[in-house]
Amino acid sequence: SSPSSVAPAEPATTADAQSVDDPPSARFTWTIDNFSRLNTKKFYSDVFVVGGYKWRILIFPKGNNVDHLSMYLDVADSGTLPYGWSRYAQFSLTVVNQIHQKGSVRKGSCPSIHFGGDHVLS
Repeated sequence: SSPSSVAPAEPATTADAQSVDDPPSARFTWTIDNFSRLNTKKFYSDVFVVGGYKWRILIFPKGNNVDHLSMYLDVADSGTLPYGWSRYAQFSLTVVNQIHQKGSVRKGSCPSIHFGGDHVLS
């Protein structure tokens, strides 16, 4: 069985070009059961769609060259995008400790401009 269950993101529009004044919005929840038992360098959520774009969450349970959890918003289909592509996203990531709520961490709102090449947003 998979160590995660994924709740679907709230519905989002799928227009080719979104207005900057009215960007699409969604909330994606990814629950990872038995997180402390994960024995993998990196782990991806299922793909979810916001604004017609495919996204997923990428985590490094033991850190990405650091000694703590690393978590990123990932462009799920970056390998199929043309050279020089770019994407703008404003997002926040929250880690909820389901056993000890006071251990929960929120990473504030992170506006990012992402260009083709390195496919991870942080």
